[in-house]
Amino acid sequence: MEAVVLAAGKGTRMCTDLPKVLHTVFGKPVLGYVLDALRKTGIRKIWVVTGYQAESVKRFLKGYGVQTVNQFEQKGTGHALRVAKTALKNARGPILVWPGDMPLVEGATLRRLIESHEKSKSHASVLSSIVDCPAGYGRIVREDGKFVAIREELDATDEERLIREVNTGIYLFDKKALFDALGKIGCKNKKGEYYLTDTIGVLREEGYKLEAFPFATRDEGHGINSQKDLAEATEKINQREILRHMERGVTFVSPAQTFVAPGSTIGQGTIINPWCWIEQGVTVGKNCKIGPFAKLRSGTKVGDDTEIGSFVEVNRSIIGKGVCAKHLTYLGDSNIGDNVNVGAGVITANFDGKNKHPTRVGKNVFLGSNTVLVAPVHVPTCVKTGAGAVVTRKTRMRKNDIVVGVPAKSVSQKKRR
Repeated sequence: MEAVVLAAGKGTRMCTDLPKVLHTVFGKPVLGYVLDALRKTGIRKIWVVTGYQAESVKRFLKGYGVQTVNQFEQKGTGHALRVAKTALKNARGPILVWPGDMPLVEGATLRRLIESHEKSKSHASVLSSIVDCPAGYGRIVREDGKFVAIREELDATDEERLIREVNTGIYLFDKKALFDALGKIGCKNKKGEYYLTDTIGVLREEGYKLEAFPFATRDEGHGINSQKDLAEATEKINQREILRHMERGVTFVSPAQTFVAPGSTIGQGTIINPWCWIEQGVTVGKNCKIGPFAKLRSGTKVGDDTEIGSFVEVNRSIIGKGVCAKHLTYLGDSNIGDNVNVGAGVITANFDGKNKHPTRVGKNVFLGSNTVLVAPVHVPTCVKTGAGAVVTRKTRMRKNDIVVGVPAKSVSQKKRR
C-alpha cells in the first residue's frame, strides 16, 4: 500500500501567504500530524503532492522520508492525483489518499478503515463522519443506504445540504479503478476544477463496489480551511492530550486554561496549575507542581518532586529531583542538580549574542534572589549565592562556598566569622 498526501493548495481563507499545511498547532505544521498518523499505520511509501510554495513545503518534509510530486497548476484534488499517476505506477495494493490539512484523524481510525476496506473488497472506500454542522463539507449521498456519490457544498441541492454524513477527504482506492475514473471526470462545476469526489460517480456508473465508512469522530472529521478552524483544531488536540494525561494520574486544576503539546510525558501525581504551556518533548516527573503561568519548552526534563512556579520558563534544561524554582526565573541550557533552591528572579544568561552556552549547578545549591549565572558557568555542590550576585566563569567557587557581589566573589570562612 502507498499513500498520497494532498498538500498543494494555498488555503486562501487562511488569509496569509503561508501554505495552509504549514500552519502550526503547538509549533508543528498540520502536515506533520498527518505524516505522523500515517507512520503509525505502517505505511512506508508516502507521496506528498506539493504546489503553492512547493520549496517551503519540501524544506519541512526533509527528515520525513517521503517523496514529492509537484502540481504546478492547482486544478483541484482530482488533478492532483493525475499528477501523481507516474509516481504510483509501481504501487501495489490500495492507494490511500489523505488531505494534508486533516490533522485530527488518529492512527487507530485509519487502521479500522483499511481493515474494513480490505474485508469489503471495495474498489473505493471513503472515511466519513457524522457531524452536527455539515456546512462547508462534501455530503455523502446514499440511496437505500448504499453509498452512491459525494456532493460538494457548492454543487449540492438544498435537500443534499441537510445530510449530516460528510466526506473527510480520506479515501482508499484500487489503483486501476482510480486512474480509469480520473481519466473520465470533467471540470464542469462552479470552481472549474477536477474534483476527486467525482470519481465516485464514475465508478458507480461502471459497476465498481463503493463503501463509505462513518468511523471518524466529529473531531477527527474537522478540517482546516480558516484561522478559526486552526484555532479549533489546536483546542481539540490540546483537550485530547490533557485527557490522556489525566487518565494516567495527572491533575489539571483548570484544563481549559492549560496547553499541553502532543509528545510530552508527565508523571503520576503531578499537579498542573492554570496557564501553563508545555511543549513537545518535555518530560515532567512524578509528584511535581507546575505553575501557574509556567512555560516548559522542548528538550526540558523535570525530576520528581520538583516545583516550577509562577512565571518560570525552562528551556532545553535538565532539572533534578526536589528542585524549587517558584518565582520569576529563566533556566536555559541548564543542568540543575537535586534539591537546589532557585530564588526569585534567578536568570541563566545563556546567550552571548552569537552562541548559547550551558550552565551546571550542583546538588543542594542555594541560589539567592536575582542571581545571574553568566554561562558558561559551573556552580559546585552546596554553594550559596547572595541576592543579586552575578556569577561568571571567572568566579572561583568550591563546595560549601558563599559567593556575593558583582561580579561575584567567594566569602571565606574566616571573613564570615
